Amino acid sequence: MTTITLEELIDEGKEIRKGISFVPAPDGVWRTYSVYHLKSTSEYEVWKNKTLRFLSTQFPEDRCISDFEKAIEEFTKSRCSPDVFNKMIGIMESCVCIPTVSSIQGNKLDKSININVNQSQTQSQQQSLALDIFIEAIKDELTGKQQKEIKEIITNEPNPIQAKTKLIDKIKSFGSDIASNIIANIITNPTIFGNF
Repeated sequence: MTTITLEELIDEGKEIRKGISFVPAPDGVWRTYSVYHLKSTSEYEVWKNKTLRFLSTQFPEDRCISDFEKAIEEFTKSRCSPDVFNKMIGIMESCVCIPTVSSIQGNKLDKSININVNQSQTQSQQQSLALDIFIEAIKDELTGKQQKEIKEIITNEPNPIQAKTKLIDKIKSFGSDIASNIIANIITNPTIFGNF
């Protein structure tokens, strides 16, 4: 088994960064946000986890770990923004420049209890991201008036089956392109597109 260095992880990250590309909006779609695509989602996931593992073992209790985790979350929310990816590389490079942090606390006994709930946070973040993607895709295609009409049906119709029928009829009344454009926006979102 070969030992990996932080410099090697930084170089891998820079290669992944080169593979991030801008995804233009489809014809007839106007976006209020930028969308990017990773050349290889699986390569990014392996690199991200190796880097987290490396930082956790080589820099325990250092803020670089939480900073890197926040940057990962921001990278996902920003639809693979290269600027956020640069922040991830910057955190790693800071660890190369200043590899140790001096301890000011000395021999104080730490009596705090640390609880790690990463799994539920990740699941919640993924669900929240999926919901955000879906809602943005709808808002991109519907006018404010159309959104109000949909909300009115949801609010006023307690029966889900009848609400579904009314929603389908209402969306059809907006025009045949609306539903297909919403689905296209969802599918072309890089978070979904890379895993489709």
